Amino acid sequence: MSLIADTDPRQHPDIALPLDRLLAIRLWARTGPRARVHQAKQGRIGRMPGLSFRELRAYQAGDEVRHIDWRVTARLGRPYTRLYGEEQEQAHWLLLDLSPAMYFGSGPQLKARLGCELAAALLWQGEKQANTLICQGAQSQITVQRGSLLPLLQTLCHQYALGLDRAPCPQSLAQTLARQTLPQGARLTLIGDHKPCDPALRQQLQRLGQRHDIHYWQIRDPLEATLPEAGRLAVQTGRHSGWLDGNSVSFRFKYQEAAEGIAESGQQQLLPLVQRLYRLDNGKPLQRQWQEGRCRLI
Repeated sequence: MSLIADTDPRQHPDIALPLDRLLAIRLWARTGPRARVHQAKQGRIGRMPGLSFRELRAYQAGDEVRHIDWRVTARLGRPYTRLYGEEQEQAHWLLLDLSPAMYFGSGPQLKARLGCELAAALLWQGEKQANTLICQGAQSQITVQRGSLLPLLQTLCHQYALGLDRAPCPQSLAQTLARQTLPQGARLTLIGDHKPCDPALRQQLQRLGQRHDIHYWQIRDPLEATLPEAGRLAVQTGRHSGWLDGNSVSFRFKYQEAAEGIAESGQQQLLPLVQRLYRLDNGKPLQRQWQEGRCRLI
């Protein structure tokens, strides 16, 4: 990302995340296909009112066939049914990855900023829920909503700014999840990079998925999907450096083939573990993807 020489690069419009930006998201977060999906999950569209998901267990004689979870049944090879109870205000836990890998962007924004905006949109969408926000960064923080969403939005801005230093996280996403005890019926939303999950994270998702709905949003930058057709890009990994040669047709093809393989691997790992898997394009504004339904459901 090219930056104009400013006194403070953090204030550059392509980098900064002011609170006003997150407050303005409220104006459109409740519209478009994404909002309708949320309303359906909350029982306002196409579901029997007054009931909420309680637990998932093996099918027993007398259970209603319409409550069989066919995804889990197909995965485990035996029928499982979803049990429902009297609907209560659903708790929502949102875990946002602000590790150094998220502070990358080949265009007008960093993946971390798009992730913060998405978190704000989801919080505005479920403003009346009990929201708990976990920012996974160099100085991880848990913020619980008590009334106004303002403290959660302020936490997003603060944690995003801290992450600009790209300091390593003291613990992994799997370790963070292992320390959390979600209340019964709570929904867990994760926002992070598009890379495949490590075994420890998959283990935690499997554990939590037995009692909670899990939604996973992955953010991918256009440069992580394909190379531009001209030019050479300098890259460095640790002590090693080199070039990505966009001038070479064969190299671009191999690069795209490898990128598609990584995306496919991550998708195959996560689909059995989560109820919803989405992918966001870091090359496009969140509002456009949200309102036009371009937050791709995998």
